[in-house]
Amino acid sequence: MFLLLAALQAAAFPGVPADWRTRPINAGEWSWRSGPDTSEAVFSDSRGPQLVIRCTRSTRRVSFSRSGAAPGAPIRIATTSSDRLLTGSMVLASDPLLDAISFSRGRLWVDVQGTLPLVLRSAAEPARSIEDCRS
Repeated sequence: MFLLLAALQAAAFPGVPADWRTRPINAGEWSWRSGPDTSEAVFSDSRGPQLVIRCTRSTRRVSFSRSGAAPGAPIRIATTSSDRLLTGSMVLASDPLLDAISFSRGRLWVDVQGTLPLVLRSAAEPARSIEDCRS
C-alpha cells in the first residue's frame, strides 16, 4: 500500500529538471535563529520567509516548510549528490538527505506542488540547524 501511494505521488509530482543546476539562484538571504527546543535556517526574499528548515532538538527531527504550501505537502529536494521526494515534511536528524543539503556544491532545488520551485545557494545556516539536531 505504501509503495503504491509513493508511486502515485511521484507520478503526480514532476522530477527535477535536468538544467536546474544552471538556472539562476533565487534572490534572497539565509538567516539562522535558535529557540529553547528549535534551531531554524530560514530563506527569505522580498516577500518574506520562503523556506524554513527547522530542527526540533527534543525529537531529533528536521522539518521543511515552504511558504504557500499546504502543511505536510510532498516536497522534492535536490542537491548536487541527491534527489529525493519527501512524502512528509519531516526526517530524522540522521537522514543522509541532510548531509547532502549541508555539503551540496553551490546550490539546491526545493519544489513543493502549488508553489514555484526555489533554486537556493548553499549556505552555512541550514548546516548549522541540521548539526544542532544531531548534537
